[in-house]
Amino acid sequence: MKRLLFFVAFTTTLFLSALPAASQISRVGRASTFDVATWNIEWFGATNSGPNNDALQVQNVKDILEESEIELWAVQEISNTDRFQELLTTLGPNWSGELATISGSQRVGYIWDTRVVTKRSSSHILESFSTDFGGRPPLKAEFSVALPDTTMIVTLINVHMKAFGDAQSYQKRVNASGRVKNHIDFSSLASQSVIFLGDFNDELQSSTFAGSVSPYQNFLDDTANFLTASLALEQANRPSWIGSGSGSNLDHIFISNELIASYIPSSINTMDGLKSLIGFTSQTSDHIPVYMSFGSSTVLDVDDENIPVAFQVRDLYPNPARSSVNLTFVTPSYGNVAVQLFDVLGRLVASTSYTATAGIHTVPFLFEDISPGSYFLRVIGGTSSSTRPLIVLQ
Repeated sequence: MKRLLFFVAFTTTLFLSALPAASQISRVGRASTFDVATWNIEWFGATNSGPNNDALQVQNVKDILEESEIELWAVQEISNTDRFQELLTTLGPNWSGELATISGSQRVGYIWDTRVVTKRSSSHILESFSTDFGGRPPLKAEFSVALPDTTMIVTLINVHMKAFGDAQSYQKRVNASGRVKNHIDFSSLASQSVIFLGDFNDELQSSTFAGSVSPYQNFLDDTANFLTASLALEQANRPSWIGSGSGSNLDHIFISNELIASYIPSSINTMDGLKSLIGFTSQTSDHIPVYMSFGSSTVLDVDDENIPVAFQVRDLYPNPARSSVNLTFVTPSYGNVAVQLFDVLGRLVASTSYTATAGIHTVPFLFEDISPGSYFLRVIGGTSSSTRPLIVLQ
């Protein structure tokens, strides 16, 4: 039995690793919405830190940007400007990008799909307080976004806050958060659509420094003017930094009240599916993107051309898992969705079913008292089905 378990797990790993990365990346953006993401691409292009195969990192990032169909990216930790330009060249003429010019060895920047997004202006802000930002003052940019039924003008403020869990670094994050909020509150941005996002290097419910109050409590408290959208991910234990077993919520998106009406409720999410790609953390980044969507709520109607005509499984996380996983699927119509867990001998060991309306759903699947090992999860919606490998831990 042990030999069979090893053989199935080994052959499954070989099969998955042989697949091109692009074929395993879920499309999360939609033609009828404006989709924006923040992503720390660990030491992108650095020769002595982070992933050690720069060419492979460039290719993986290209695949993720293209396949996810997110139109605007705020990126951090870009360490090699030549590699960044190589990425843009590889993406082709429909993409453009820009990096900070005032920074240390890790730059912030933007990448956007020019078919939807047009840059109107960009500039560094708060340069005189650069120390509070770890030597990386925020990069502000205004964009015009063309949706099928309207045009949006949004201003993004992209940050890579001071890292580390010591008292001095924590105080710098507190100072920097206050600087950004004052810049928004007491300038023309006070009445504009603003997205504040990036690698905040701290959590929201409490700080990574001695459980102190979050450096971003000033935004959390101002519910009349800001929605701290990524708080929901932290409350659901959906970490964006995956450099350790437990992970942490370091990457965030806040929006001003002018955007709340066009924010699609609960669209804030992490690209958890990337974690199951073979070698993702060693080849691409120790962060996964955080994204959200804007547009009319009617974009979730079943008649939307981007809803698949057949059932589709988008994410299965975490994987490996201990006693439960979260399953994200899309179904084109009302009906039952069955979930079945099989062992390597094809025996059904757990099952459940859900009644789902047309659209995107994330549901829990529990499998307590299951022996550790390799399994296969089959999800059936209508006449379509999808089977994913699942590793169960002790």
